[in-house]
Amino acid sequence: MEILKITEKPEIDESIEEYEYHSYEPITGTDLNRPGEIRMNIETQDLFTHPSESYLVFDGKLVKNADDAVHINDNVITLTINAMMHLFSNIKYQLSGLEIESLFHPGQASTMLGLLKFPDDFQKSTGLNELWHKDSGTDASIAGNNQNNGFVARQEYIIRKPDPKGTFSFRIPLKHFLGFCDDYEKVV
Repeated sequence: MEILKITEKPEIDESIEEYEYHSYEPITGTDLNRPGEIRMNIETQDLFTHPSESYLVFDGKLVKNADDAVHINDNVITLTINAMMHLFSNIKYQLSGLEIESLFHPGQASTMLGLLKFPDDFQKSTGLNELWHKDSGTDASIAGNNQNNGFVARQEYIIRKPDPKGTFSFRIPLKHFLGFCDDYEKVV
């Protein structure tokens, strides 16, 4: 019987030659300033998805208040480490209506996980694109001997360097906050 020949070399199929990223907008709204559910549905399509290489993109602008179109210029302000995950109270990953993983308080959970998981040089490479730069102090000091290097780096990334100032774009891989995406390396 052919199925019992376990000593044969495995056949390796490397026919997938490239990734193609697809953009999905939330169907329930994109305004993170108002409470509510944000849902993204990927309907039946003729494609394979790779959850461990998928990510969320956050584009925004830091302003003084919702009615103010002027960015915060020289104020001593920035977003906290891993700020985008703190915007959510719950994140669910479902396939065909079946819940694969649910994460409550993703900001706190992913920050604790990141502090244990990411090496110290992560904040100097791709980590800042996720607003991941650890604080070196307990206050918002940006000068002198008590300078909080993490606060300064995050402020510079949002307030001082972008054009126009106050704008940001963060790309956060699902595997940085969903264990399923970190553990499951296959396509769906």
